[in-house]
Amino acid sequence: MVVPAYNEEAYIGPCLAALVAQSNHIHEIIVVNNNSTDRTVAVVEAFMQSNPKVKLISEGAPGVAHARNTGFRAATGDILGRVDADTRVKPGWARAVLDYFSADGAHVGGVTGLNEPYDSPVRGLKAWWFGRHVKKGTIGGGREVTNLHGANMAIRRAAWRRVEPLLSTDAELHEDLDLALCLGKIDVKLAQLTDMNVELSPRRALTPPSEFGEYIECGIRTFERHDAMNDQRRTALRLHWWWHILVFAVYRPYDPRKKRFSIRYLLSPVQSRVLPVSAEATRVSIEDAVAQAS
Repeated sequence: MVVPAYNEEAYIGPCLAALVAQSNHIHEIIVVNNNSTDRTVAVVEAFMQSNPKVKLISEGAPGVAHARNTGFRAATGDILGRVDADTRVKPGWARAVLDYFSADGAHVGGVTGLNEPYDSPVRGLKAWWFGRHVKKGTIGGGREVTNLHGANMAIRRAAWRRVEPLLSTDAELHEDLDLALCLGKIDVKLAQLTDMNVELSPRRALTPPSEFGEYIECGIRTFERHDAMNDQRRTALRLHWWWHILVFAVYRPYDPRKKRFSIRYLLSPVQSRVLPVSAEATRVSIEDAVAQAS
C-alpha cells in the first residue's frame, strides 16, 4: 500500500489506523513524504514504532505523480495499492481487492472502488445514491471502467512495470487519469468493485470555484495528451465545474467539527485543499505551501 503525503498531519493518522487494522491482508504500508513542512513525518514515525509494516520514504520532486512512482518502485508486493492521505479504507477493503484479483478478476490489471465522504452534510444522501446505483448495476460489481480514482485504487505489479515508461509527471495533468489511460493503451483491463469502499475527506468541495476551474482544465489537458478528448467528455467536465459551484455552496457554511451549519463558519477563512495539479502549485514557496495546506 502506497500513501503519498504532503502536509497531511491532520489526516494521515486516521488513514494509517484504518490500514493497520487490515494489516493481516496488507503486506506493507509505505508513506511517501513529498516535502512536508508540518508534523506529517512525526505522525508517521509514531505509527512505525508499534507497526513494523508502516514505512516512511521521501520524494523530493514535488507532485503526486512523483510520490506515487517512488512508492510503487519501493513496494515489494504483487498488488500495489494506493490511497490518499485523507482516505480511510473501510473494513474488508484489502480482502476484497485480493479476492477479486485471485478469482473473478484474474484477467484484470487494475481496480478502483467506491467512496463516501466523512464530515459531510450530504453523507446520507450520497450513501443512498450509491446503494441505488449498485442495485441497478451502473456502478461497482466488477464492471469494466476506463479510469482509476487515485484515492482508492490498486494495480498488479506486472501492469505497473509495463506502464511506468509511458506515464507523465506533468503537474498540469491528472496523474490517476493519465495512469488509467496509459494502462488502456497497453490493453490492461480495469474494473470497479462494490466492496472496495473508502471514506474520503470532503475538503476538495471547499475549493473556491475560481480555483476549481484549473482542476477541470487539467482534466481536459490529460485527455488531450492521449488524443482522447471529445465533445462528450469536454461537456461533462464543464458540467462538473458548474456542479462544483452547487457543492461549494452547500459545504461552505458546514462546520465539520460541530457537524452543523454555522454562520460563523461561513464567515471564517476557507480551509480549501491544495489541488494536486498545476505547475503553479509545484512552484509555490514553502511559506505559501504551509499557509495553504489544510
